[in-house]
Amino acid sequence: MWKRAVSTPATAEEGAASAGSPRTRRLCAWALDFAVSVAVAVLLGWLTFQRISAEVPDMTSLAGTSAWEVITSDGDVAGVGRDVGESLWRSSMSAVQQAFAALVVFTFVYHFVSLAVMSRTPGQALAALCVVRRGGGGKPGRGRAAVRAAVTTVVDVGWYALACCLLVGGEIALSVLCWVVAVVSFAFNSGLALVGSRRSLADRLAGVTVTSAWQVRAVLARVGVLR
Repeated sequence: MWKRAVSTPATAEEGAASAGSPRTRRLCAWALDFAVSVAVAVLLGWLTFQRISAEVPDMTSLAGTSAWEVITSDGDVAGVGRDVGESLWRSSMSAVQQAFAALVVFTFVYHFVSLAVMSRTPGQALAALCVVRRGGGGKPGRGRAAVRAAVTTVVDVGWYALACCLLVGGEIALSVLCWVVAVVSFAFNSGLALVGSRRSLADRLAGVTVTSAWQVRAVLARVGVLR
């Protein structure tokens, strides 16, 4: 009689994996992880500003070059100044684009390594959440971790980084389009994570779910007792 009422280990783990994570804790986990990306973005912005500022005093070398070009310009002084300005502008745009690329790479590595090693990000760990395989529980593995990290990176920072790069490059129309896509994809991903089964777009594409770490530990302890 008792044996019939007890769930098997497989069904117990499946129940733990399918249970939705609390909204408040999931929001806190996302906010903590996103705060890390924001902090890195601020650091990269400061380093990029310093890098560009360092190139402006370096105009002394450009000035020396442009002075010679002025002498040999046959009176086309405006063309010489334009060439020097364009050189500095291209260097500045390259620095900005490299900073956004570094932010995207950092965000992906941050999520991928955390999921592959700990099955949770630092923010999820602080909120007592973990990522498990959908349907069977267990660690997501490197493949699922990579997919989830990639989708999370694109939704959280990827589209915004691309929009900013296009904006500073003068592609205003494409930049606005990317901003619209960024806002829509972020809202869609967030909505899926907070309603229904509470599985975000990243969770669904990676075949994982976010659940309470307390619940997983309880299930594992119960399975151990049954054995």
